[in-house]
Amino acid sequence: MQEIVLSNEQLSLGILPACGASLSFLRYKKGDKIQDILRPMNMEKAKDANNAAMFLMLPFCGRIRGGNFTYWGILRKVPKNQSGVQDPIHGDGWKSEWTVTSQTADSVTLSMTHDKAAGGYPFSYSAEVVYTLKGNELSIGISVSNPAVLPMPCGLGIHPFFIKEKDVQLDFKTQVVWSNESDPIFDQPYSTPGTWQFEGGKPLKNAVFDTCFGGFEEKAKVIYPGRGITVDMTTNNLFHHVVLYAPKGKNFFCLEPTTCASNAFNLAASGVIGTGIRSIGPGQKLTGEIKFKIQG
Repeated sequence: MQEIVLSNEQLSLGILPACGASLSFLRYKKGDKIQDILRPMNMEKAKDANNAAMFLMLPFCGRIRGGNFTYWGILRKVPKNQSGVQDPIHGDGWKSEWTVTSQTADSVTLSMTHDKAAGGYPFSYSAEVVYTLKGNELSIGISVSNPAVLPMPCGLGIHPFFIKEKDVQLDFKTQVVWSNESDPIFDQPYSTPGTWQFEGGKPLKNAVFDTCFGGFEEKAKVIYPGRGITVDMTTNNLFHHVVLYAPKGKNFFCLEPTTCASNAFNLAASGVIGTGIRSIGPGQKLTGEIKFKIQG
């Protein structure tokens, strides 16, 4: 499988066009040490983006409960797309083959198109991602465009698998919880409990999360005290939600900025406000940007 590698004096990055334009690794060079920031992909399992260091989420994030939603009064059906998951999840992008459209020494642009007639998401669209390295910063620019004559709902996000270490700390602020997999509440958000607040820095330890938060303030830190490394993650002003996924007994956790809540289309259709759902008209584009700045 083709792997594109970008590298400078501080960062190196692997990209897999045929595997959802996913990342195979992100590494930071600190002195004479090269250290993985994201869980590196086992290239023997490179056909499945679930094994990647990071994958893209578009044109929706999280689940679509029941595999359908209503938009403009029409019931839209979305097929399951992941073995072992009862609902369609994370969109088509991570399951698609992307094409390299341009490349330089420090940047690569990839694109894909989706035809609703082929199945999957019930709207046709095109998407683009631009990965750029500049010093100690990785920039990820994502966009979805609507080529059709009717509006379409959409969302954007990324799903990075950070390496989990015993002393890792998180620092981010949220206001509400949209969903938590151990919680039966899915129809309305509720205030983030104090024990789930990470503002100011808090160890993750062995806490288990599969939780979508709202009121995310577009910035977060992942801190590795033992390695003396901090990852500053910032976004543009589309990303007001974040998912913390920290499964029990795994060597990774995920901190996923998204433009919309999980199951946002169904929640919005039922009259819930603040889900982050975006509708783009004919010829319009939704563009988001996320940056990782890694410091030692």
